[in-house]
Amino acid sequence: MKKRVLVFGVLAGFLFSGFSLAEDNEKDNNKTNRLNEVVVTGTRSEKEVKKIPANVTVITEKEIEESNAKVISDLLRAEQGIVVRDLLGHGKASQVDLRGFGESGPYNTLVMVDGRRVNSIDLSGTDWTQIPLDQVQRIEIVRGTGSVLYGDNAVGGVINIITKSPSKELKVKGKATFGSYRRDQQEANISGGYKALSGAVFASQDSTDGYRHDNEFKAKDVGGKLVIDPTEKISFHINGSYHEDEADLPGPLTYLQQKADRRHNNNPEDKLKTKDYFITSGFDVNLGKYGNIITDVSYKNQKISAEYPDPVWSQARDIENDTWSLTPRYVWEGDIVGHENTFIAGVDFYWGDMDMDAYSGTPLVHSGISDVSRDSMGFYFNNEFSILKNLLVSCGARHERVKYDFYTKDLAGWLGTLDDDVRESENAYSVGITYLYHDDSSLFARVNRSFRFPLIDELAYEDWSTFDILVNTNLKPQKGIHYETGIRHFFTPDIRANITYFRAEIENEIFYNPDVFMNENHPETLHQGVELGAYADLFKHVTLFGNYTYEKATFEKNPYKSNDIPAVPRHKGSVGFKIRDMVPGLIFSADCNYVGSNFAISDQANNFDKKDAYYTINTMLSYEWKMLKVFAGINNLTNKKYSEYAVMDTFLTQRYFYPAPERNYVGGISFEF
Repeated sequence: MKKRVLVFGVLAGFLFSGFSLAEDNEKDNNKTNRLNEVVVTGTRSEKEVKKIPANVTVITEKEIEESNAKVISDLLRAEQGIVVRDLLGHGKASQVDLRGFGESGPYNTLVMVDGRRVNSIDLSGTDWTQIPLDQVQRIEIVRGTGSVLYGDNAVGGVINIITKSPSKELKVKGKATFGSYRRDQQEANISGGYKALSGAVFASQDSTDGYRHDNEFKAKDVGGKLVIDPTEKISFHINGSYHEDEADLPGPLTYLQQKADRRHNNNPEDKLKTKDYFITSGFDVNLGKYGNIITDVSYKNQKISAEYPDPVWSQARDIENDTWSLTPRYVWEGDIVGHENTFIAGVDFYWGDMDMDAYSGTPLVHSGISDVSRDSMGFYFNNEFSILKNLLVSCGARHERVKYDFYTKDLAGWLGTLDDDVRESENAYSVGITYLYHDDSSLFARVNRSFRFPLIDELAYEDWSTFDILVNTNLKPQKGIHYETGIRHFFTPDIRANITYFRAEIENEIFYNPDVFMNENHPETLHQGVELGAYADLFKHVTLFGNYTYEKATFEKNPYKSNDIPAVPRHKGSVGFKIRDMVPGLIFSADCNYVGSNFAISDQANNFDKKDAYYTINTMLSYEWKMLKVFAGINNLTNKKYSEYAVMDTFLTQRYFYPAPERNYVGGISFEF
């Protein structure tokens, strides 16, 4: 209770500071001024945040550079409405849950890179280590469903990672980072341009022994981007990257094992190897008063090799995923009878294919093959109309179709062969209103309908009672009605606060039911809560920030009526400060992140104790002189012993935990010219 009072107190302090310091706060050109901040995620075209009827946050390039983060998911921990669960401690197996869906959070949160969706068609989720942090220009977070504009997965919200664009001037940057657990990372990139052509290339390597025993992680990345602007009305781009990594997979620990040795590893031989590359190209044609045509096409190939040795029964998997996408859209901005209007319409095509070879036994033998595809096509439109100069209304709709093709064969002869297909379709809509009531402050409200189609792993299952591999024809698409209202208020250009209330009534929410060892629909769940945030640049050199999220996610029908959805904390908050340039070039920052208690994954019955709440304090000190910068930081300053992830065992008899790192250090040097 004291922690909650503290968070509310700090937020209230920010608000009162805003009123009392509004007249005395001097304008500092070096501070972040977000009055006219523009994002592309909220509408799939450039739009000022103040006009979007949703709770939107942008993590800027400067904030990324001044953080302790190792991977992108680390940056999201302190954000409103987001819970991050890192199983391995270095980001490879991070799960990001936006607005409280627990175990299925990664599948209800759409993740994109430059507008290209990166969610997998299976349960593997998003690999947050595949985008080097040094290549990220900003991260846009739009909370609440984005199903109209983006379709499947965008139930809790959308996270769009925008990578850096090449500069016209020649720029060279290098960085070396070292830290606890033998962390060793080097990054280098160069960019420049001539006339209509600009380009950039980068390369990086990262390695660590990891917090746990036999927890090693190694990664390499290389990539680039090319932009061609032959005229003011036409722009072409092509970019791509190659990533490979190797990771040990320390398994979970029982409560007693964790007490005895948090760094213990029950599975020292389990390993995962990944090779991944993508290429994206597209163009933007400006038709003047007739609008813009924007088209992107991309291809991604991913190869995964997993090994689970065991003296009695070993297993291994070789998986190859291929994904194609084509996303043409039309954007028109103009006046209708003297009122501003923005119209967007488009089609999203995605073709995904997964081939898998399974091996089992000791020694390993080839035991199964799978060839599964999932293709989708979504038509959408969205329109924003200014009834008055300061009153905007928006509406949109989407129709999406999906087709699955399954072919799975058990080469060992124990199970039958699956050769089947499934077709589904769903609709989404959105209606919103935004009122700009004072300068750049705004009120907003919206109603949306969302949907999520099952993943291929959720549909196919092994029925050992009939010795068959089957498609779960009883599993239906998930649907939801979402309500949201909020306010963004600027007390001054440097002091702001926001509050958002949200409510999502989900029908047929897809979840894993451990009682029957398969995925099912729960008839009705409810996700509701409040998000608060505040930010203040004070006394020229000092920045304060904080946020708090209250969320209640519950089952509304039997068999788990009124129970909490596992892995969703009721309370989450962050507070921090940053002191810059009291000594020229010197920056010191600290933040505290709190995550409340929650039930272990698969404990839908709420039979066991909640996983303990925890908080971490992180600090960073950096000094910049001319083209050089040195930095040092401490994560988990107070050496808290905690776990971000807890799950029930197969037979629901006890909880297992993935321990998080204790106090650890990071430091390094970078140059740019």
